[in-house]
Amino acid sequence: MLFDAILHNSSLTRPRLARVGLVMGVVVGVVAASLAPGRAAARQSGVVGIPEDDPFADELNPFGSGKQPAPPAAPAQPPKPPPIKLPVPFPERTLPGDPADRQPPPRRESAPRPPARPESQLDLRGLEPFPDANSPTAEVEPSPAEELLIEAERLDRAGRLAEARAVLEKAVKLDPKLTIAHLALGVIRRRLGDFRGSVDACSAGLRIDPQDPELYLRRGIAWFHLGLHGIALEDFEDAAGIAYDDPRPELWRGLALVELGRPLEAINAYASAIRRDRTFMIAYLNRGLAYLSAGEPRKAEFDFDLAIRHNPKDVRAWFNRGVAQAAQGRYGDAVESYAAALELDPRHEPSRKNQAAAERMVSGRRR
Repeated sequence: MLFDAILHNSSLTRPRLARVGLVMGVVVGVVAASLAPGRAAARQSGVVGIPEDDPFADELNPFGSGKQPAPPAAPAQPPKPPPIKLPVPFPERTLPGDPADRQPPPRRESAPRPPARPESQLDLRGLEPFPDANSPTAEVEPSPAEELLIEAERLDRAGRLAEARAVLEKAVKLDPKLTIAHLALGVIRRRLGDFRGSVDACSAGLRIDPQDPELYLRRGIAWFHLGLHGIALEDFEDAAGIAYDDPRPELWRGLALVELGRPLEAINAYASAIRRDRTFMIAYLNRGLAYLSAGEPRKAEFDFDLAIRHNPKDVRAWFNRGVAQAAQGRYGDAVESYAAALELDPRHEPSRKNQAAAERMVSGRRR
């Protein structure tokens, strides 16, 4: 469980995923965008944003301006020096211009070769390479520190986190250069609520291996829980730059950006997480919430639809889709989304309250 959480943690959840509150009534405003001054005059010129004296304007203009720059004159070629006559082959014992000695060099006396052994008498076992850790037949005994890691994993599976932490602390003292021991200790400390201790453990591992993306990610999560979102953002960026196939650093980067009040950048981070893994449903959910925060309920509904397509049994996706639909004034559709969430979880109180509020809005429209 401990190492499954380290290597395959796909259950990262938004700490305040249900931040979108109960929808009791939504007013959607439409703000008309004004044209920038001077844009109409630029359109009349034929080429928008390109100066007339730019020699490459016609290349950048897809319609063409009709003006073709004159081809530059070809530069004058410098005179070629006369070829140098060299003897062939290069002499070693001759002078330039003299014929080369083409007699073959004398053969050196080689040592007599031992008689070949019959193939049936060859001992092929002596030709096998030394076994290594990657060899399937190699049997490598775990070190004492690695045995402590195995014990810590057993304690973690049994839910005895405090004992697992003590065992991992012994493993770190026994082998201070065992990076995975620092990582496991950081995870256990964070799960016990010791976020500062988790930062210290991950930092100790990064001093050993500064290219380990998992250590950056786990330290960033600890910084995030400490409320230091700017520092956490730096660790998430480092992890994302190293592990470019892992969607989790981009997800956490988006969470940090939301906490820093930068929802548009968070949307880009969630989009990057989705590009890395199209099945990473939590990224769709969080991007939808970011769209709601940015006042884009239609785009939010699209992301919640994608999340439902990946996992039709996710209550959060149905509930948030109802929130996005209610934000567009589509209270009848919102009632259906909340009903779907309640079918999956009849005890989901937010869906029940929002469904009642949306039904009142539908009844008020009919009167």
